Amino acid sequence: MEIAWSLVLFTALTGCGGWLFAGVAIDEFAKKTSKANFVAAIVALVLLIVGGLCSVTHLEHPENMMAALNHPTSGIFIEAVLVGIAAAFVIVYLVAYNRNEMLRRICAVVGAVVGVALSFMAGHSYLMDAVYTWNTMLLPLAYLGTAAASGFAVYALVAAIRHNETTPADMKIAFILLAVGGVAAALTSLLYLTGVMDVADMVLVAVGAVAVGGVVPLACGVAGLKAANSAAVLAAVAVAGALIGAVCLRCAMWMAYVPLENFFGITL
Repeated sequence: MEIAWSLVLFTALTGCGGWLFAGVAIDEFAKKTSKANFVAAIVALVLLIVGGLCSVTHLEHPENMMAALNHPTSGIFIEAVLVGIAAAFVIVYLVAYNRNEMLRRICAVVGAVVGVALSFMAGHSYLMDAVYTWNTMLLPLAYLGTAAASGFAVYALVAAIRHNETTPADMKIAFILLAVGGVAAALTSLLYLTGVMDVADMVLVAVGAVAVGGVVPLACGVAGLKAANSAAVLAAVAVAGALIGAVCLRCAMWMAYVPLENFFGITL
């Protein structure tokens, strides 16, 4: 099946934005890389907006978008609502940043929860009985895992740039999150890919999603715990790897499209 690039970018970018804001929320309580939080929130907002616009381009015409939003149970409607809610909480967070710590923390936590949920629901929307290779919970989990890696990688990069004179202890939490995201991306991608397709026939996609998208961020996260002076370089490599992996996983989903009717030798 032809890859829907607008949807690939939509899910990759909004998922990254949601998990990036999750990094902000975590540090609101850890207070280790707080210099990065305002800038990271702005980047998260941009990713949510740009990702949302990518989704709109998939529908091509405004009337198609309005028709989709008239069905509250549809995946498009749910995703649009989640993007809007997450973006709204990020905006309020930015407004409250230097004004109200309690409101800022509440917005960070709620916005992060919605952003994380968005990364899962973006994959959940594809679950359907008619498509054998999509109809598995491993798919939204893979979307979730790859988004975690890319979001935490961007957070680590922003933190490394903002804390240009940081100590290893300050950056520790950012690189721990990055390592956790790498593990999540590698495991969930591997489980999905091996569960629905012959990896031997799609080596490049499998390597891109699992090795580049998961193992690279994991390795950078572990290395960053011991080499704070190379934090920015390691984080930048992790961002590139995680985003490539996220895109590869989503491309694999489209390339592995197998309608259920194929198993019965009929065309519906």
